[in-house]
Amino acid sequence: MLTAKQDNRLTAAQNVLLALGHDTTPYQQDKAFQRALTELQQLTDDLAPLRQQTLRPVKGKTAAKTDRRELLATSAGEIAGDLYAYATDQQDRSLQAAANHSYGTLARLRATALTDVAQHLLDLATKHAQPLEEYGLTQERLQELQDVLTAFNGSKNDPRQQISEGKAARLAIKAKFSDLATLLEDRLDRSLRKYARSHPAFYQRIQAARLIIDRPGKQKSSSETLGKLG
Repeated sequence: MLTAKQDNRLTAAQNVLLALGHDTTPYQQDKAFQRALTELQQLTDDLAPLRQQTLRPVKGKTAAKTDRRELLATSAGEIAGDLYAYATDQQDRSLQAAANHSYGTLARLRATALTDVAQHLLDLATKHAQPLEEYGLTQERLQELQDVLTAFNGSKNDPRQQISEGKAARLAIKAKFSDLATLLEDRLDRSLRKYARSHPAFYQRIQAARLIIDRPGKQKSSSETLGKLG
């Protein structure tokens, strides 16, 4: 879920924590610094698990949606066949036209059109349920179409919902990294200044830990860019 840049910045923050934990003597009496350090630990703990997460929908969801579409087209197409045969027997041209659908024509429809047509076929079949019993149209088949239609309707909004959830997640992550930058630059970094003279080795170790190596996903040449976190 993290971008390569965010992952690098998180690694740098974790390096700072390790360096600060290596020698706590310089800031033993610095309560404000210790509070900031506790907040830094919490932020990195919150962000670390996001390395293992992804915003992309898993393939299983796509396959399941395809299966629901195929089952809906199949069930609706079968009922359409019985309706058409019945309409032909009754010489009902309008019902013939309404029932003139097959699996192929239904499967090619867009999601919204498919649900509209399937619902219309279900309504017609329910209306003519009694005479259609002679064609093998049972309540079980009508219920199957209703169930598949309901399931397919529920899946239509999956991509939009995933986009919305993904956007919200990215905004939340961005906010946390903004907090991380503020914590490091405006609090810890400023507080570290006083240790440059009193504890130079400690100060230099923390400054070194704050350097990040940019790894944008692809391995580049040996020249890697170093930069400050924040």
